[in-house]
Amino acid sequence: MRMIRASSLVVAVTVCVLAASGVAAGHDHGHAQVDTVGYCDGEARAASLRADEARLMARLGHLTTLRGPEDLAALAALGYAVPMHMLASFEGIGTSFARPDAIMDQQVRSGNPGALLYRPNPDLPYTGDPYRPAFPYELAGWGHGVMYTPGAYPRSTDLCIAQEDWFVHEQGVHSALDWGFTAQPPPERYRGESAGEMMPLPMVTPGATHGRFWDIHVWRDPAGGTPVLAMQTPFHHIPGIHGDDSAFFFPAPAPAD
Repeated sequence: MRMIRASSLVVAVTVCVLAASGVAAGHDHGHAQVDTVGYCDGEARAASLRADEARLMARLGHLTTLRGPEDLAALAALGYAVPMHMLASFEGIGTSFARPDAIMDQQVRSGNPGALLYRPNPDLPYTGDPYRPAFPYELAGWGHGVMYTPGAYPRSTDLCIAQEDWFVHEQGVHSALDWGFTAQPPPERYRGESAGEMMPLPMVTPGATHGRFWDIHVWRDPAGGTPVLAMQTPFHHIPGIHGDDSAFFFPAPAPAD
């Protein structure tokens, strides 16, 4: 019964806020304008990551910690209405809540990630259960991204990082059976050659499907230092189920003709 109630809550929150997502995204158009399609490192990158964190923290307020269903509803009201894997946590990544309008993003905006990554209560034994909440959840990191185009790295007017920081989230299916992810790469000569399909069909398992997209994960430093970019958290352990190892990859260089 608890599993059913938790599932109903998440679905209800998602449906209710999808209708309001156009105004819930909360874009901040007052950021400094910088072209960051090229290489960006050193103090410029560190300052940009700190600003990204500060903007997001100001937006989330007390929702850096999710203590109960009311906080899930408040998070959805801010625009993060889609539980990517229901409530299942993935080891090293956490439980993901996404903006439904993120698929329409053409550029990356500082302080407005497409997904938030929360660490479930590590003292509970069921963090991989998609229908059983593991409160409290602590914000561990967030993800920025846009749909994948081979060789065309994401642009931003206010987030300063290097091209080589970007990796690809493989296309595939979020299974309706357990809300895990099964990669379903397109036919290609080398990894990352193809843009793939927006909705790869036929699906290898029933569920929610999506195409490839560029991705970065930004992780909060528990000691208060500069956030760090990595596929998985470099800080304290995030418990959960082991994900598909082919879910993320760096594009391979094109072979010489």
